[in-house]
Amino acid sequence: MPLSFDRCGFPLVALPHLWLEVQLLPVTKVQFERFLAEAGTWGSGRYEDLLRLLPASPYDAFADAEREGLFLGGVLPEEALAYARWLGDGYDLPTVEEWRQAALALAGRPAPTAEELAAWPAGPARTIVEQLLVQLPARTLLNLSLMRGGLVEWVREGAGWAGLGAPRPAFKEHLWDPFHDVIRPVRPGERVRYVGFRLVHRL
Repeated sequence: MPLSFDRCGFPLVALPHLWLEVQLLPVTKVQFERFLAEAGTWGSGRYEDLLRLLPASPYDAFADAEREGLFLGGVLPEEALAYARWLGDGYDLPTVEEWRQAALALAGRPAPTAEELAAWPAGPARTIVEQLLVQLPARTLLNLSLMRGGLVEWVREGAGWAGLGAPRPAFKEHLWDPFHDVIRPVRPGERVRYVGFRLVHRL
């Protein structure tokens, strides 16, 4: 499984046929807190607003019902793009088509084995993935990615923003199918607890 790791030690899956890499997981609070510590562009109040919307779960010992608390919910597109710029050149929010093509590609790939995980850098990403592999039933990268069963994720739709994804019904009741439905914000600029993001890295 061709992987690379970003500056926070979180994995990206190579999709050469799409000329990009995609983050395996939605962006976590652990990653965003490192951005805040290093970039210093936010006041503490704004991040506290996000934590009130979706309280943090401990990355090293989270229960199945607490899974969504690992990820950064309530974030706005411009904040996601600030994080992307901090990560480096080529990082961006995916387009609707890129997100869907990435999901299809991940559906055909197996999740990492214990031996493969042991070769990953030690740190929060490996710890989170190890726990997800215990909690999640099917062993594909699509299931592990939580593109289904995670948050709604910001994507580019033309010159604007939309969301794709299918949260767990226990977290957010919905009828969305990310391969048929595009979720458009009713009130742009409003923070929504079940909306997060993942990035692509264009090659």
